[in-house]
Amino acid sequence: MINKRIGIDLFQEKLEYLSKSEYYAKALQKPQLKLSKSADMLFDYEFARLYKTYENSIERMLQSRQDSLSTINLSEQQTSTVVNHYNDLIRKQDEQINRFKQQEKQFQYEIGQYQTKITNLEQNLQEIKDQYALLKISTRQG
Repeated sequence: MINKRIGIDLFQEKLEYLSKSEYYAKALQKPQLKLSKSADMLFDYEFARLYKTYENSIERMLQSRQDSLSTINLSEQQTSTVVNHYNDLIRKQDEQINRFKQQEKQFQYEIGQYQTKITNLEQNLQEIKDQYALLKISTRQG
């Protein structure tokens, strides 16, 4: 929630400012503050003491959270890079598949032409064999 609203860095900066504040230092010194007016009191003793107790823990927690967010951001960047790489690879493979399909169509067309030529050559060969057989018969008779 802190990261979404103000950012961990800004929050840590404000906590550091709190630790250096003279109001915080005064609240830590005396459980019973003597104030001339209520607006002078920014922190009470219990808050200052509680914050002092947990200050290091809070800092460590924020730092570890910031580190994990950095790791998540890095991981998201790596994932994005990998996804882009695979998208490019898929695009290239799709183009290659389309080229192969075009080549297949061309080859199928050529196969049809060659089959027609073979059929014509077989017919010509049969005609030549028939003519040869007729010539052979006519030369024997004559």
